[in-house]
Amino acid sequence: MRGHFRILSVLVIAYAATASAQGAGVSGAPAPPSPGAGAMRPLATELHPPGVKGLHLGGAGSGFFIAQNRVLTNFHVAGACKALTIGNNREGQEADADLVAGDAAVDLAVLSTIGAGETPVRFNTDAPLEAGAHLAVVGYPAFGRPLLDAQLEQASVMDGDAAGDRRYFTFIGAIRGGNSGGPVLDEKGAVVGVVTAKIDTPAMYKKTGILIKDIGFAIPNRTIFDFLRRNSIAFQQGEQAATLAPAQILQSAHGFVRQIWCWK
Repeated sequence: MRGHFRILSVLVIAYAATASAQGAGVSGAPAPPSPGAGAMRPLATELHPPGVKGLHLGGAGSGFFIAQNRVLTNFHVAGACKALTIGNNREGQEADADLVAGDAAVDLAVLSTIGAGETPVRFNTDAPLEAGAHLAVVGYPAFGRPLLDAQLEQASVMDGDAAGDRRYFTFIGAIRGGNSGGPVLDEKGAVVGVVTAKIDTPAMYKKTGILIKDIGFAIPNRTIFDFLRRNSIAFQQGEQAATLAPAQILQSAHGFVRQIWCWK
């Protein structure tokens, strides 16, 4: 079993190296929400700020506050938009946002916006992740009609070399379109990475003959820290001592995880 898992890890890492040259992104067909999926977002046009008038919605992703008015997300979520808006995780209303830093090579971007009581997240700076460690992915997975509040998906580390030289680390967990740019959190609610892509199951099967699904790719903290420091963007490090239950992690994440809308 251990040898089979190791072979699977090698196949996925090899696939990730190929996929990274084509650009990262979380894809997946919409599916009906589960009974606990949360409130659905209203479609009223008055929820959008005036700055997007005349534009159409080009896509949506996730992001999270790393400082009072700074939101971290993927470059592929926000880098090619005429306008950006960020939800408030409450009534569905949106605020204008601007791109202040971005790097397509590492698929990271920082937006500026007006926060309203948000609590910036903290980043884990402890020992490297080990294979099998419990994680939580929090974001706005697409279920056809967008969700009003962020959702949590439990996950676990697949590739434990998150502190090595690889561009991504892999995790096992069901993610879908809309999760891009959301945080990957450890058991104490601290950030250990940013969701950037998921396995393309049909392409992987065509390449290897093995059916592999529910595997995601995350940008590790070392890459995030380098990007933020290069752009002189402050962030908070450290985590609380206590391990949290998934419900507690989600409750905390509602203070900093937000939906991002790209307008074109």
